[in-house]
Amino acid sequence: MPPANILVDAFVQSCSYITMAFGLVLVFSILGILSWTHGQYYMLGAYVVYYAVAATGIPFPIGILIAGVLIGGIGILVKKFIIDRMANFLYIGVATLSLIFVFEGAASFAFGIQNKGLADVLSGVANMGSFSVSYQRIAVIVFTLLIMAVMYLVLNYTRIGLAIRAAAQEPAAASLYGIDVSWLSLTVMGIGCALAAMAGGIMAPISPVNPYIGRVPLNMSLLAIVIGGIGSLTGAIVGGVILGIINSIVAYYIGYFSEVILFALVIIILLVRPQGLLGASQK
Repeated sequence: MPPANILVDAFVQSCSYITMAFGLVLVFSILGILSWTHGQYYMLGAYVVYYAVAATGIPFPIGILIAGVLIGGIGILVKKFIIDRMANFLYIGVATLSLIFVFEGAASFAFGIQNKGLADVLSGVANMGSFSVSYQRIAVIVFTLLIMAVMYLVLNYTRIGLAIRAAAQEPAAASLYGIDVSWLSLTVMGIGCALAAMAGGIMAPISPVNPYIGRVPLNMSLLAIVIGGIGSLTGAIVGGVILGIINSIVAYYIGYFSEVILFALVIIILLVRPQGLLGASQK
């Protein structure tokens, strides 16, 4: 078994994958598209939190909420003025891929390409017997659990949440019952982008912030939803946890070859269970 602190770091890493993957699946369930720009929303969210905390002294939790609101608004604008004007899914895919370079270029111009470090907003460590965990890492886990709890309550106990679930399962029937699927898709896009931004913001005190930090989380989130099952919100959480733990443990033992193991795992899962671990089978 790897040291306990490696397992803690694995779960911390899983937190960003969970939040990102959850947003990706939510967008896919309603819009039927994979947002290739999701990693850049993660990056922008990290910058918002960095400047909110470092430049203005806004409390870290408030900075995360601000990042979610601002970047969620950008996602809505992208949906309304770019995605909705595309003729088919191929054009949408090309457009969102192109936006990767637009956002990265804009961030490089505005913020520079140097790594920015946000000092620990929570100093100190908690002793756990044979090992210790920084309060900052504990905060990452707590914030992620809170975000997932809020999403669970929203999706299961609010009108908009029930509408999202109905539209995800039967969009045609949902529209017949008076649900405005067009408005709902804008809302879901905003929520999905806000989740990505908050994932980036949560990790800002732990990982360097630069214009290119969104690429790896996007790739890992895509792998997570493939493992868990595309279209399954629970699968996104399970896939994120599995991916973070396996990636950290394998990297601890064999270093950079961990990515080879991860992609091989995804291929094996797709061969054995094409719908993913928790995805519904297609008949």
